[in-house]
Amino acid sequence: MQRPSGIVSPADVETFWRDGVVCLRGVLAPAEVEHLRGAVTRQMSGLHASRTGYDFEALARQVWNQGAVMDTGQADRFDMQRMKEMVRADEAARPLLEEGEETGEGLFFYDVAAWKHDVGMRSVAFDSALPRIACDLLDAAYVHFWEDTTFVKAPRTRQKTAFHQDLAYFQIEGDQCVIVWMPLDPAGLENGVTQYVRGSHLWGETYAPNVFISQTPIASSPEKRCPDIEGTPDKYDIVSFDVEPGDVIIHHVKTVHGAGGNLSHSWRRAVSFRYCGDTVRYFNRAGAIPQFGVSHTLRDGDRLFAVDYPIVWPRPWPELNLAPLYEYTRIDGTG
Repeated sequence: MQRPSGIVSPADVETFWRDGVVCLRGVLAPAEVEHLRGAVTRQMSGLHASRTGYDFEALARQVWNQGAVMDTGQADRFDMQRMKEMVRADEAARPLLEEGEETGEGLFFYDVAAWKHDVGMRSVAFDSALPRIACDLLDAAYVHFWEDTTFVKAPRTRQKTAFHQDLAYFQIEGDQCVIVWMPLDPAGLENGVTQYVRGSHLWGETYAPNVFISQTPIASSPEKRCPDIEGTPDKYDIVSFDVEPGDVIIHHVKTVHGAGGNLSHSWRRAVSFRYCGDTVRYFNRAGAIPQFGVSHTLRDGDRLFAVDYPIVWPRPWPELNLAPLYEYTRIDGTG
């Protein structure tokens, strides 16, 4: 049954702040799920030609092959040669793979910032129930949209996603921020649904970003390394949810999370949105992943008042659709 638009219960809010994660059922309408599927299909069709799309499964094989040359096609958001050097120099690094034989069939697709050029992605980010839900969970006066990210694991993909915490990946200060994970296929542990360390947002720690295919922290970050959760899972209260398209999983920006591979025969496509509340400030922190296509001139401590971070809740009036108002003609932020 479809959840009433934008409604979260007091129990949902309590669960979110206690556990650092909450699963809400039936939030997105079927048409909204189709918008996201269409956007992901368009992103994947540009793999090797896009500046932002990567296959992390293939890159992981290149990282662990000492003699391999890093090949990212046209993608240049990350310095993958530098990442390979960081991983190879990390004595604690190890491949994060599900058990099984190498088949060469896997794909771990990653891309970002579709909202700037894809009206389907933007319409769900701006005009679905999600902005109001984020605002209600955060008890915010208003919320900005920060970014979208796409994660796809094809059948027979052994590559795991290293456990990590999102805060230090972002150029923000303050923790009034949520990440919304939206499955576009049925998802569970067998095909790589995201797993969360319950209560980890309350640890009082900020962890360095890692490179996803390894626990190796990004060298320029001053923050500490995330604990080895993959190596000692029984020490942690790890929770996951079996979800269907239309369901969403929302976690706090400081909740530690990761994912397994996908050894099933089913695809696991997912999109995540990030929303920031009114107390968040811009902070160009060392080690954060450079955003693609931003045009702002914000300084540390500034509110997120920029075209790159539109306010998506509250709307000027309830019936207004915001997505058509943000037509970008160029993805580099100069449109």
